[in-house]
Amino acid sequence: MPTSGKATSRVAVGAAVAALAVGTAVVVVPSASAEPAPKLAAGTFAPYADMSNSNENLLDTAISGHGVKSFTAAFVLGSGCNQIWGDTLPVGDDPNTDPLIKKAQDAGASVIVSSGGAAGLPLAWTCTDQSAIESGYQKIIDSYGVKSLDFDIEGGAIADTAAATRNMQAMKSLKAANPDLTFSVTLPVLPDGLTADGVNIIKAAKDAGVKIDIVNIMTMDYYQGDQDMGKAATAAADATLGQMQSVDSSYGYGNLGITPMIGVNDDNSTFSLDNASSVASWAAGKGVGRLSFWSVNRDTACGSVAKKGIDKPTASPTCSGVEQGQLAFADAFNG
Repeated sequence: MPTSGKATSRVAVGAAVAALAVGTAVVVVPSASAEPAPKLAAGTFAPYADMSNSNENLLDTAISGHGVKSFTAAFVLGSGCNQIWGDTLPVGDDPNTDPLIKKAQDAGASVIVSSGGAAGLPLAWTCTDQSAIESGYQKIIDSYGVKSLDFDIEGGAIADTAAATRNMQAMKSLKAANPDLTFSVTLPVLPDGLTADGVNIIKAAKDAGVKIDIVNIMTMDYYQGDQDMGKAATAAADATLGQMQSVDSSYGYGNLGITPMIGVNDDNSTFSLDNASSVASWAAGKGVGRLSFWSVNRDTACGSVAKKGIDKPTASPTCSGVEQGQLAFADAFNG
């Protein structure tokens, strides 16, 4: 995900994707025995939430006051054959992130746990032990009672075909062991579609004998100058679906996800509230499987914008850079 969304413990990398992060300390560790969240339905709206960010309170407000029923918690990072959250604390034993997830689940929200990001890697990219990879992903499932995993693959990682093969083999095994499990891959995109490396990720799944439930494209940070970011997002979605179907004709719009960066992007383009409404309407008409955005933590006006406006706002991890009401993008996407 975009660099402006990264936790402070990460390094800004790449032009196309964001990261997420931390919360406040209350030691409550959810376990597999807790009531699991329901399986995510087609057409899910699941914005990313930076679990290592100073604006985590917006996630609570989105769930309690704006009808957000699903969100994507990021990022889990591979560290050798272990896994940590972006704040460097262990999966299943993080006194910052774990209570935030548990609180959201107690409020009825479904959670997708995302691994990787612009400056981090999923476990299959940092570990070559297939058994350890599968055990690691199973630990995420068991620790948080989740039924959906996301793998945000960016930068040089997207070209690592051996890691992609390990990841898809792990997902095939985990789907067999967890029949309700779904997974997504989140990939950088341009308005004319995925890169060849991105298409190879889809091919790796086919070669492993597993189908990706959602190919989630990051419709952001194109570095192509000013353009209508709503039209660019839908063009990228159509192009990506064609690429997916060139690998497996059974893919449809229900297997596609769209994730813009709301407000000001790192390349100084702007995804507006009007763009959000148009993309949401287009996605509903096509039956797109998931809508998301980077990030809930940014879904509020910056103080300087709200008070006096600024000529050339820059991307911020804690506000959108455009004039808006709090969680206006969530409202636009969520109807």
